Amino acid sequence: MRILLLTPMVPRRDGAGAIPILLHAELVGLCERHEVTLVTAAGDGPGESEAAAALADEGFDVHVADRRRPPPGLERWRRRLRLAGTWARGQWPWRTVWFADPAVQTLLDRLAAERRFDLAAVEDSAMSVFRLPSGLPAVLTEHEVRRPRRVEWRPGPPSAWPRWAFRELDWRRWERFQRRSWQRFERVQVFSRRDAEAIAALAPEVGGSVRVNPFGIDMPGEVDAVREEAGCVLFVGDFTHYPNRDAATWLAREIMPAVRARYPEARLRLVGNAPPREVRRLAGPRVELIADAPSIAPHLDAASVVAAPLRTGGGMRMKVLQALAGGKAVVTTSRGAEGFAELEQPLPFVVADDTAAIAAAVADLLADAEERSALGRKGRAFAERHHTPAAWAARLEAVYAEAREGRVESIA
Repeated sequence: MRILLLTPMVPRRDGAGAIPILLHAELVGLCERHEVTLVTAAGDGPGESEAAAALADEGFDVHVADRRRPPPGLERWRRRLRLAGTWARGQWPWRTVWFADPAVQTLLDRLAAERRFDLAAVEDSAMSVFRLPSGLPAVLTEHEVRRPRRVEWRPGPPSAWPRWAFRELDWRRWERFQRRSWQRFERVQVFSRRDAEAIAALAPEVGGSVRVNPFGIDMPGEVDAVREEAGCVLFVGDFTHYPNRDAATWLAREIMPAVRARYPEARLRLVGNAPPREVRRLAGPRVELIADAPSIAPHLDAASVVAAPLRTGGGMRMKVLQALAGGKAVVTTSRGAEGFAELEQPLPFVVADDTAAIAAAVADLLADAEERSALGRKGRAFAERHHTPAAWAARLEAVYAEAREGRVESIA
C-alpha cells in the first residue's frame, strides 16, 4: 500500500512528550510492510530538525516543512500577523493555527502532482485542515477528544484576564471544529473507548466510522534491575498539559505522605518538560524535580514503582505504556488505564482511584521486590503482545482497509 502519512511533528523514538514517540512507532511499523511517504514539520523544539535529518539518513521517505520561528525582523512579524489573523477569523483553535503551516500544504500539493497514493493517514485533528489529493481515502487519528466544559470563572488578577479570556474563547471552538474535521474522513481512530463514546455523543453522524486502536511504542531494552533505587517512585509527564500538573500535585501533596506513613523510605521523582511554578514548588527534601531530561530511560531504570495518578484528560497515556514496556511495576487510575483494557484482561498493572488506595498499592509494591518484579514482567509481555510497531501496524492495516473499501463503495 502507498500511504501518505501526515503528522504535526517529527516522529522521534526519544521525543519529548507522547506524540513524537508514538508517531515513530507508527512510521517504523508501517514501513516494514508498506511504501510510506511522511509529510511533517520541524519547529523550534530542541533536536526537531536533527530528528528529521536522522529519519532521512535512515532511509525513510520524509518531506519536512520548516516551521521554525524566523530571526528578529520583518519575517518574524509577518509570521505573527499570519498566526494572529488566522485565529481571529474565528474557525480554528490555536493548536490548529500553530500546526497548520502553509509550507505543509505546499509539500502536499507537490507530492499530489508527482505521485499516486492509496490512502492518507492524518495524525491529529490539527492536521485535518490540509487539502489532500482529490479522491484519496483518508483516516484521521484523533489523539485526544476535547469535550465541552463550563467556563472556568477564575480569571485571576487583572494582568491575567487577557490570557484567561483567550483560553476560554479558544476552548469554545473545539466542539464545532472537531465535528467538521471528523466528517471529512472515511474512518476516525481514537486510542480509548472513552474517546470513541465522546465522538459518538458529539457527532452521532460519524459514530459508526470510529475505531478504537491503542497506539504502539518502539520497545526499549529491559531495564537494569541493578540500577533500581529502593523507595524511588517515578512520575513522568509533559507539564504543559494540565492533567499532568494535576496528577503531579496530587501525588506529591497527598498520595506520597500516605505512602511514607506505610513505607518511610519512599521518595518521589518528577520528570518532565517545562514545569511551571506550581510544579516547581513541589520540589523538596523527599520530592526531586528533573526538568527537560534528554531521556527518561535512566529514570525508569532507577524507579521501583511508576505512579500515574491521572484524574483528567482523554486519550491513552504514553507514560503508562513506557513503564510497561520497560518492565516496571505501575500504579495508575481508571483514567490512566484507558486504551489498555480494549486489548486484554486482566491488566498487568494496579488500578486505584482514591488517595488511600493508590498509596497502599504503591507502598505494598515498594515493600515487595518479588511482586514488583513479577508485575513488571507481566507488563513487558503485555506490551510485546499488543504494542510493538508491528502489532500496531497490523491494527492500522485493518482500519485502512475499511477506509479504502468505504471510499470504493461510496463512489460506486
